[in-house]
Amino acid sequence: MDTKIYDVAGVGIGPFNLGLACLCHPIKDLSTIFIDAKKEFSWHEGMLIPGSTLQVTWLADLVTLVDPSSKFSYLNYLREKNRILQFGIYEPASLTRTEFNRYCKWACSKLSNLYFGTEAISMTYDSNKKVFTIRCSVNGGKEVLIRAKKIVVGVGTKPYLPQWADVLKSNKVIHSSNYLAASDPIEKANDIMIVGSGQSAGEIFNHLLDRPSHPSLSWVTRNRQLFAMEAAKMNYEFTSPDFIDYFFRLPDDTKEGLLRKQKYLYKGISQDLLNSIYDKLYEGRQEGVNFPVQIMTNTNVVGVRQSKGQLEVELLHRQTGRTNKQTTNTLILCTGYHYNIPEIVKGLGKLIKYNKEGKLAANRNYSIDLDNRVFVQNAELHTHGFNAPDLGLGPYRNAVIINSILGYDYYPTDTGTTFQRFS
Repeated sequence: MDTKIYDVAGVGIGPFNLGLACLCHPIKDLSTIFIDAKKEFSWHEGMLIPGSTLQVTWLADLVTLVDPSSKFSYLNYLREKNRILQFGIYEPASLTRTEFNRYCKWACSKLSNLYFGTEAISMTYDSNKKVFTIRCSVNGGKEVLIRAKKIVVGVGTKPYLPQWADVLKSNKVIHSSNYLAASDPIEKANDIMIVGSGQSAGEIFNHLLDRPSHPSLSWVTRNRQLFAMEAAKMNYEFTSPDFIDYFFRLPDDTKEGLLRKQKYLYKGISQDLLNSIYDKLYEGRQEGVNFPVQIMTNTNVVGVRQSKGQLEVELLHRQTGRTNKQTTNTLILCTGYHYNIPEIVKGLGKLIKYNKEGKLAANRNYSIDLDNRVFVQNAELHTHGFNAPDLGLGPYRNAVIINSILGYDYYPTDTGTTFQRFS
């Protein structure tokens, strides 16, 4: 790995860069390598709750929406597993998280250019040779150098913790990304409070409702209600290249306002999940099972402290202004994720473009430099719109990146696919 100069090096192997590896695979004159610090592929392993599903169609796999004939398609995965006919009968709207994770692991097994346990430590650029050098640590020990002409950074987002939670440093405060890993303290808790308003909060609440011991559950959200994700067909047109084109050309302050208004196109809870939660609560009451549950909307957590082995949570009702305190054994924070610019990108200095707020100034083709040499995955929400984390747009973005690297259109990139005119 330390002598060859690759055409493309991918840093991070999540679904987006894995999809890029799959779409690069048939291009014989494109040499690629992908690295990840993890020992093996895993995608949101802390939230692989049995029965939890993706919020996109099963067609939104690693490749199909760009190349339906790819051997890395989900349908080909089913063919190899002898399940395709059963799947046709089963006919789900979307895949479970665990099934999607299995499919991605299968795709990994088909590729020989993925190197796990390989962490990117730093990156430099030789402007004379026009080559990047990535210094890597293999399994925390041996150092290797990887050289490539183009870089695609897809290291993902980091769990977001409110300041009070970061300061508290208690094993009783758990971010949703570690939900399954923290099964022991959660199993022992007889009083649990969930904070958040999105899909993860709903999935965890729904999962805990199934516990035979029926712990006391509180669900706190600052939103005025539990919003269902807007899933009308016309709304799906906003997850399209046409809308990305429109959004990209807007002034920055207009983009910020529009992102706030569109948050329930991608941050809400699926309607099926909300209905399932309601049905469980109703059926429990009907059968004489009194779930010890309270759902508190319009409520902020303003502070938490440890008291006598428990957590004392101070709550503020946003409309009435009233405060009250509640104690709980365990606090589960479904407070989402945020993007930090990776140190290896910062190390490239003036080669990288930033906006006035210090965020990456991604070009329309997802490069973040003037010469189209460094590309990003899921780091462009502020420039390209709420589509950035959408699995369904992954193949499209990868097609744009591949075409930009090659200098010609190897893959189609859809345009004119919406009935609505955005501009």
